[in-house]
Amino acid sequence: MFQLTAATMQKATHLTTLTAPPDIQLVRQPRQISQAESEWVHGRKAIVADSLSAYLTRLNLSDFNLTDYAQRIQEDPDYNVPVIAWATSGGGWRSAYTGIGGLQAIDERTPGSKEAKVGGLFQSLTYMAGLSGGSWPTASTAFSDYAPIREHVKEWHVEINRFDASNFTEYAAPVTAYLETIAEKVEVGFNVSTADFLGRGFAYQFVPGVNRTWSSIAEQPGFKNFSGPMPMLICSSINKSSEVLDGLYSPSPSSPWFEWNPFEFGSWDFGFVPMEYIGTIPNENNTAEKCVKNLDQASFVMGSAASAWNNWWLGATTNGTLGQFSKRQDLEKRDSDSSVTGILSLSYLNNYFKEAYGYTLAQISNPSIPNPFSSDENITFADGSEVGQSVPFWPLIQPERKVDFIMAWDDDADSAPYTWNNGTNIWDTYNRAKENGLPFPEVPPVSEMLALNYTLKPVLFGCDTNLTTTRDATSPIVAYFANSPYSWYSNYSWETGNMSYTEFDGILENSFNLLTEGNGTLSKSWVDCLGCAAIDRSLQRMDIKRPQACEECFQEHCWDGSITGGISDDFVLDPTLALNQSLSYAEWSEMHPDT
Repeated sequence: MFQLTAATMQKATHLTTLTAPPDIQLVRQPRQISQAESEWVHGRKAIVADSLSAYLTRLNLSDFNLTDYAQRIQEDPDYNVPVIAWATSGGGWRSAYTGIGGLQAIDERTPGSKEAKVGGLFQSLTYMAGLSGGSWPTASTAFSDYAPIREHVKEWHVEINRFDASNFTEYAAPVTAYLETIAEKVEVGFNVSTADFLGRGFAYQFVPGVNRTWSSIAEQPGFKNFSGPMPMLICSSINKSSEVLDGLYSPSPSSPWFEWNPFEFGSWDFGFVPMEYIGTIPNENNTAEKCVKNLDQASFVMGSAASAWNNWWLGATTNGTLGQFSKRQDLEKRDSDSSVTGILSLSYLNNYFKEAYGYTLAQISNPSIPNPFSSDENITFADGSEVGQSVPFWPLIQPERKVDFIMAWDDDADSAPYTWNNGTNIWDTYNRAKENGLPFPEVPPVSEMLALNYTLKPVLFGCDTNLTTTRDATSPIVAYFANSPYSWYSNYSWETGNMSYTEFDGILENSFNLLTEGNGTLSKSWVDCLGCAAIDRSLQRMDIKRPQACEECFQEHCWDGSITGGISDDFVLDPTLALNQSLSYAEWSEMHPDT
């Protein structure tokens, strides 16, 4: 798995070599964002200035001089426009579907979003990040070139199981076709893994068109016109020194993170390379005679961001005693029609790769690419959910990006036995950020998150800059949304990729209700608070006093650092519908027999 295997390349359908540009410099040191990203952010901020002004006009905050604020962000968008980001956690199709529901809610083109006073926040984003299942809506939104979200999700065709198709269609193919496609990659000398196979199915559902590459996003008209946020996916990693569990490597919380954005691939630990040339090994002059092209296939990138095969295998073969994901539900259920592998069992794929290529289980469990930063071993990816940081905060809290406000969607299903969310992911990221000197708000431990009901309603962290790792306004405010039941019991299995449209629409509506606090019925001040949080850091930069409306709502919706004493040892997170608490899950299930 860790041997360098980029052989002499020949032409293939999806992988080619070409003469390198004469002035190319492959590896860039990670001291700042790239020039291409910097220029793009400059252009995006000019668009956001208009979108944010329109959003704030609809919000109509009291005691706020919008005319003055709008004028100042228009005059100097580079400095004054707040950098707002969205992050969708891992969690398979569950986080993909609930997360896109959150994004759809803040898209001003979604009916009802403007009236709910959240529409326009999507148009004000500069970045959006995804990890594992959260990478799929992130990629889909970007590859749709920022089409209205409620329109492009129709192209997901959630009624189709991408791993149980018998015929070729625009939206699915037989799994034998996936296997034939990845064979072409082997023929030209590159490693393949289960991520290549699974990525083909992910791409059929979430990526419009064929043979799309991650670097091609930068050439799309909408992206070039700064029409939507820059997408970033992240992966954790393993290497020869990683922990071995039952013969498989597992990442640790300190494992390096790698990110994929339209311009570059790399790590803030090692450096970055141009996205379109990943797989190319630089010479001693940081150039190359030949460059690899098209290794950044969208399917491979999405498969790499969700490369949890090692955990699936461990959970299944050890009866749930190993594997971080085993806590989500019994893995014996994976052979159901809706499972990630459909009619294919875990053993089937393991045996296929062994017979076809002579690969071991360890070799197929995690994807890898040639390493431009070191000749010792390949870069081998792992699902970031495995290290307890399933929300992709890491690329957004790099100081060089100067992110002011992060809307974080968490649906990693980490609270047994009913697979709701308990706040582990944001707590772990806070601790890692503190250890690494990165800007992040302080958050309470898991027991306090549960005691304060912060996983059942949205909450803000970092409103008080004294409650941040930096103790100043360089740390972002985070709006934390943990998927929970408002109008729909959305704690379905993470591997449920196909479902009825009744269920899918119910999930999307539930996300809208969560993000808006029941369209304002549970809290009239919450949506105002979102707007306050979005602009708060920019107000401080411009030395503008925080509006009284924001002061008041922050008192209600921001964590103030207090500790209650936590929860009892026998506490079980088993909520009812926030908008209909008298309706039990059993009664609701009778009303929705197809879910």
